[in-house]
Amino acid sequence: MLLSVVNANISFKLKPHQLRAFESETRFEVRVWARRSGKTFYTISRQVARCIQAQVSDWRAYYIAPTRVQAKGITWSYLTAWLGGIPGVEFNIQELSVSFPNGSRLQLLGGEQYDTIRGRWIDDAVFDECAHIPSPAWTQVVSPALADRKGRATFTGTPNGRHNLLYEMHHYATTSSDPEWSSDILDVYQAGMVDELEIKRLKRQLDEAEFNQEMLCSWSAAMRGAYYAKLMEQAENDKRICVTQYDDAWPVQAAVDLGWSDGMACTFWQKVGTQHRCIMAKEYHATAIPEIIADWRSMPFPIDTVILPHDANVHELGTGLTRQEVFHSLGCQTVIAPKQGIHEGIEQVRQILKTAAFDSVNAAPLVEALLSYRSSFDEVKGVHSMKPLHDWSSHLADSARYYATGRQEDMMWGSQPTGSFGVYA
Repeated sequence: MLLSVVNANISFKLKPHQLRAFESETRFEVRVWARRSGKTFYTISRQVARCIQAQVSDWRAYYIAPTRVQAKGITWSYLTAWLGGIPGVEFNIQELSVSFPNGSRLQLLGGEQYDTIRGRWIDDAVFDECAHIPSPAWTQVVSPALADRKGRATFTGTPNGRHNLLYEMHHYATTSSDPEWSSDILDVYQAGMVDELEIKRLKRQLDEAEFNQEMLCSWSAAMRGAYYAKLMEQAENDKRICVTQYDDAWPVQAAVDLGWSDGMACTFWQKVGTQHRCIMAKEYHATAIPEIIADWRSMPFPIDTVILPHDANVHELGTGLTRQEVFHSLGCQTVIAPKQGIHEGIEQVRQILKTAAFDSVNAAPLVEALLSYRSSFDEVKGVHSMKPLHDWSSHLADSARYYATGRQEDMMWGSQPTGSFGVYA
C-alpha cells in the first residue's frame, strides 16, 4: 500500500486480512481480532490515508484508546515515523494531533477524555481496544458527532467478556439487519502473524480460559475465578439461552437483591417441571420500593411470591419498618431466604444452572452477570480470595442466589410465605 503526500511517499505493508479491512467501505465496522493481529497498525494507517485523501479542508479524525497514555504509547511512534519530515505536516505533542497540508487533522485521545469531543464534528473515529472504553463515549458523544457529516467509525479489540462496548457493537452488527454495519472475528491462526511455536508457548503458559479469550476470540471464555461461567457456556451450547417466554400454567417468583444507590437487582423465575427458567432480569438504581412494585404491575405476568434476602427484616431508622413490611404494605407475598454462607448459596446456584433456561432477550443482563461473577484475585500474590469480587455483576448474581436458596417449593425449614397476596396487574 503506497500513498503520496506533498512530494513524499508513505508505504504501509499490510497482511491480507489487514488489506481486506483497509479496503472495506462499510460505514461502521467491528474488528474482533486476536492479540498480535495488527489491529492498531491497520486502523491508524487507514486513518492517515483518509486524512491525506480527504476532499474537504476541515476533515477530522479521532483515534481513541482506553487511556490517553495508551493512545500515545501505541500510536504516536507510527505517526512520527511515517510523517516526520514531510513538508506541511505539523505535530502537536500537547494535543497529540497531526495536521496535514490539505487541512485535515488526526488527534489521539483516551477513553477517559471522551467528553472533550463534545461540540466537535467527526469524519472518522476509531475505538481501539474498545472493550475497555466506556459505552457512553460512543452512544452519547461520538455517534451524534458523526451524524451531520455522515462520518465513519471502526471498533477494534479482543474479547473481554460481554459487558462492554466491543461486544455491544459486535452483537448489533451481527444481529441487526442494518446494512451500514459489519463485523468479523479473526483468531490467532487465521491472522497468521504469530508462528506456531509461539502459539504453543502461549497455550502452555496461559490457562485455557485466557488462551481462548485472547487468542481464539472467545466471548464466553471463563474469566479467572468465575463461579458459573462454564455452566453458562454449557447452557449456551445446549441452546438453553433462547426464547423462554412466560407460561401462565406456572407461578412466577421474583428474587430481589436489596440496594439503593448501587442498585437493586430483580430476577423473575418459573419452575416448569424440573427446570428453572429465568424469564426476565432487571436492575433499578435509586428507585424506591413503591416505584419498583408499580413497574412490576406493568409487566406481562403476575408475580406470585417475592423472595427477599435474610436482612430484609432489619428495621430502617427513617420509617421504623422493615423492607419486608414495606413489600407487604404494597400487597406482596414474600419469602425470606435463609441466612447462610455465600459459597453454600453459590453451590445451590450451580445445581440449578445445570438445567436452567434463560430468555435470551429479557434475561440477558443475568446471563452476562453469571458469566462474569467471580472471586477477587490478588495479582501480586497470585491467589484467589474467598470473597466474590464486588462489581457490576454482583447484584444480579446475588439475586439468583436468593432464588436458589429461598425458592418456595424447596423450603424445608417450615416457614411459609407471608403477606396477603401476590403482585398482580
